[in-house]
Amino acid sequence: MQIKEIQAAPEFDMFFYCEVAGENRIDRDLLEEIEERWDRWTGHLKSYLLTNPQGGAKYVFLFMDKAVEDEIEGIWQDSPTDGLALHNLAITMVMSAAHGLIPELQEGRCAPLPKPGQAMLDAFATLGLTWNKEGTVNRQYAVLTPYPYSGGCDICYLQPTCPKAALEH
Repeated sequence: MQIKEIQAAPEFDMFFYCEVAGENRIDRDLLEEIEERWDRWTGHLKSYLLTNPQGGAKYVFLFMDKAVEDEIEGIWQDSPTDGLALHNLAITMVMSAAHGLIPELQEGRCAPLPKPGQAMLDAFATLGLTWNKEGTVNRQYAVLTPYPYSGGCDICYLQPTCPKAALEH
């Protein structure tokens, strides 16, 4: 698997954040906190294009590095409310970056997770990450999906356990 770092440019959208957070408004203090974190965390967002040189399949792989996870966990210990708000911010950042790279995701389509083969597992290892049997890498805020968009639930590794897939079928 070829690994190429790519530029992702997440844009903060207050309405999208509210959707992710399940809120209908954000108070001023939280908005200021979000703005400061967003600016700082942008440098912690990792973005890659993974390409299978034999089959030509391509995947976008985005994740927040461990420093962001640790920061959120520390805040969560002091204030679960603030921790949850920043957890939602990290999700918003990764998904916003994915939206910028794969416009179909902005239309509400899922980012299907492919079942990784050995080449993808090796790519994760090269990036210092590991794949878990549950269908995740060892980063809490991550997206791995085919590039360009090539379908939803029908190609997703998580389909049997995804509540959204159950609603759509």
